[in-house]
Amino acid sequence: MSLSTRVTWRSLQAGALRMFLPGLASFPFGIGLGVAAAQKGLSAFEVWLMSLTVFAGTSQMVALDVWAHPLPLVAIAVSVFVANLRYFVMGAALQPYLPSLRWPLQPVVWHFTVDQNWAVNIADYRRGYGDLGKFIGGGLVMSLIWSGSTLLGHLAAGGVLSDPTAAKRLGLDFVGIAVFVVVAAILFRGRRDLAPWAVAILAALAARLLLGGNWYIVVGGLAGGLFGALQDLRKAP
Repeated sequence: MSLSTRVTWRSLQAGALRMFLPGLASFPFGIGLGVAAAQKGLSAFEVWLMSLTVFAGTSQMVALDVWAHPLPLVAIAVSVFVANLRYFVMGAALQPYLPSLRWPLQPVVWHFTVDQNWAVNIADYRRGYGDLGKFIGGGLVMSLIWSGSTLLGHLAAGGVLSDPTAAKRLGLDFVGIAVFVVVAAILFRGRRDLAPWAVAILAALAARLLLGGNWYIVVGGLAGGLFGALQDLRKAP
């Protein structure tokens, strides 16, 4: 078995240790998500299970923003799909380094392909010493921290954060905006992204005025994404 696809206890530990601090950086976002989920009526178990199985903070934030009763299933599905489009590119970037990955491990790799874990490990693979054990170990510890923080946030929403003004005083109502700003800054590729961003913003504003509700998230994301894809296709050789 090649280094790129082996999994050992030592490599799992090494991956978990190096992603512990990056995982802690997501802790306040998880608290905010847990509070928001409690306010939407989700139970503590539902919040914990969603975070453990979905493990995608941005799309979870988007889903909660669209959440209503009755559930707008189409809007939630499309919003989450758009929010997670970048994972197609990230997964494709990993494929050349894992050509012989056994099929039982493939869903594990997909699940643990999150921004920080992917960035650290893809850098190792490009240098020639990537290790799948480190990838899985890092993803596992980040998943446990994320799901645990959202559970704590939900529990706090019934205690120290039960007062709606407490979340505002602590700045947790700004968590969703902060997450999107950080993700946008990470993904910004320079001047070529300005036009797609402008299209997305204008489309979202128009949808907000004309459609109402939370459809502006879906419309803006699709418009900007499609414009960017067409722009890249025109520039491709």
